[in-house]
Amino acid sequence: MSKNLGEIINNIMEENATKRVLILTDGLYIVGTIHDYYDKCQNCHDCLIALKNVKIARINDLCNCGIDECECDMEHFAEYKWFNISTHSIVGFSILG
Repeated sequence: MSKNLGEIINNIMEENATKRVLILTDGLYIVGTIHDYYDKCQNCHDCLIALKNVKIARINDLCNCGIDECECDMEHFAEYKWFNISTHSIVGFSILG
């Protein structure tokens, strides 16, 4: 049986001593802190990752790149105290220091 994505991300974060993560979906750019549920939640779903102190933006709203230039506006972020994301929606992630 393979590990779920939440466990994989938690293991990488522990190795790098950080809890901050960048998650990309098909249309969202999400930065937050993964809630430390590992081995603490009996009813947690394997398909959900709980984040806290989250900033979310639509990727299309962040950067408007033309042929000659690329302009990015990080003011389009919406902030949430808590946010749950389905692991099935994630197309990429990176651990932030």
